[in-house]
Amino acid sequence: MTRPAAHGPSIGWMAFGLTCAAGVGAVLLYVRLARGPSSAGPSGGVDVHTELISSVPHGPFVLFANGAPGPLFGRVAIERLPLGAGPRPVGPLACERVHYAAGSGVCMKTDESTLPARSFAELFDASFKRTHVVPLTGSPIRARVSPDGRRAALTVFETGHSYSDASFSTRTIVVETASGRPLGDLEDFAVQKDGVPFKAIDFNFWGVTFGRDGDTFYATLKTGGERYLIKGSIDARAAAVVRTGVECPSLSPDETRIVFKKPLKDEVGWRLYVLDLATGAEHPLNQGRRSVDDQVDWFDATHVVYHDSAPEGSGVWLLAVDGGSGPRLLVPYAHSPAVER
Repeated sequence: MTRPAAHGPSIGWMAFGLTCAAGVGAVLLYVRLARGPSSAGPSGGVDVHTELISSVPHGPFVLFANGAPGPLFGRVAIERLPLGAGPRPVGPLACERVHYAAGSGVCMKTDESTLPARSFAELFDASFKRTHVVPLTGSPIRARVSPDGRRAALTVFETGHSYSDASFSTRTIVVETASGRPLGDLEDFAVQKDGVPFKAIDFNFWGVTFGRDGDTFYATLKTGGERYLIKGSIDARAAAVVRTGVECPSLSPDETRIVFKKPLKDEVGWRLYVLDLATGAEHPLNQGRRSVDDQVDWFDATHVVYHDSAPEGSGVWLLAVDGGSGPRLLVPYAHSPAVER
């Protein structure tokens, strides 16, 4: 798909509580305030006590971007599992969007000190060492590292600032984490629908989720106003349409289910659903009245985590996939979660 060059300012995924549908100016204002000296929460809440760390700890944990206002806002932070008391470990990297798995991480950010602003992704290892820098062509919105740590998928908005914007355009690339080598742009992959080649000038891809082998992937493809779930192979540079109406998929650890979001019917926003890949059956999750505009990560076999902002608090929320239990705030003042089991 042909696009105009776009190197505009960050849409502010660091700004917890604001979705990509928010205005750029409002988000940047929030980020400036959040980076200030105050350590209070967004509503004058409790301080988040921190400790600086130089490496990712062993054992299960949730890694995320720190959302507590102050000088450490946006830094990569960790909560060990099971959750307990104590200061929040915070690393040296600051990210708008972060993901991590099996010793490899990706940190997407925008440098607003340059004109035009410059977006890029830093690949890092378990010691938070920056191993490679990958230039990006737009504002960071999605990042995902494969469960084996070999590959990372990076998605940006090149034009537009919301999935609800009719003029939005995305680009999704996959890179090798060990070398930083680009493995492909999803727009260059061969796609089939109903067994025949499928191609259009308005193709947009986002929301990559990987299988355990680091090669199999699912993602969202939008064209002609319709959103499709595709399944493909990075090595084969090919994919096929699985079904319609799926956005921002996240594959379960046992690879039998996908949690995804779909637009609300009567208002702007998104509702989370779970899809059984074997039967094709889907049901909504009990996320409450709020819209969830995030790509979830699986916490365990029965729960997912995602960022949300609500009167009860802003941060990473935990939600059961059975459709019965409602959400609860798991990690306050946090966004862009990645669960290491």
